[in-house]
Amino acid sequence: MIEGKIANQAPNRVFNSGYPKPICGKCQKLIDNPSTATLANITGTSIFTIHSYLETPNWIYESKSGSAVVYCSKYCRDKHNHRFNK
Repeated sequence: MIEGKIANQAPNRVFNSGYPKPICGKCQKLIDNPSTATLANITGTSIFTIHSYLETPNWIYESKSGSAVVYCSKYCRDKHNHRFNK
C-alpha cells in the first residue's frame, strides 16, 4: 500500500548546518529528504513532481496549506494526524 508514502507537494524544510531538511510534524525530529520524480501525462501537457518515502519508515501527506506534512514513524503519524485518531 502506498497511501501516505507519495505526495504531490514538497514538505516544509528547516535549515540545519546549511542544508534544508524536513522535520516530523509530531516530534520535530529531522528527517531525510524524500526522493523526487517527475511524471507527465501522455500528451505532456501536465507535469507533476512527486515526493515519496517509499521503502522507508517515513510518511508524507498533502495538506491544505500547500506544503506536505512528514512523519518520522508510524507512531508519530498515528498520534498527530487526525485521520488515524480513533
